[in-house]
Amino acid sequence: MAQYVLQYSATIPPGTLETSPAVIDLPLDNWEIEQIDLEVPPGPGGLMGFYVANNGVQWIPATPGAWLVWDDVQASWPFTDQPNASGWAIVGYNTGVYDHAVTVRFHVNPTSAGAATVSAPTVTFVSSDTPTADPVTL
Repeated sequence: MAQYVLQYSATIPPGTLETSPAVIDLPLDNWEIEQIDLEVPPGPGGLMGFYVANNGVQWIPATPGAWLVWDDVQASWPFTDQPNASGWAIVGYNTGVYDHAVTVRFHVNPTSAGAATVSAPTVTFVSSDTPTADPVTL
């Protein structure tokens, strides 16, 4: 089970043509992805289509040129040996007159590259000619 869920809302503006789709970047760095959830609430009525891309390559659905045309649908894709971290985007069109959104949830774990590292503090010793009243013994 993933340690974190990162959620994004990708809004596709009205009047966005299929021939010139909107690209909504999903910033995601230093995570190992276990699963992606996609959700479209009720409303688009067949006027919005989208796909998930990674670094400019269509990923879901896998067929190039295919669109997910959803209305009140949610689905999940488990990941095994697939791309992690950056480069994710929602690419979509919306021929309607209202904004429509795709909710994207990444179920993730930190990678070794993204794990926080704790380093020892830097200590600087400064000498002084000022005498001390009582020497300190450690």
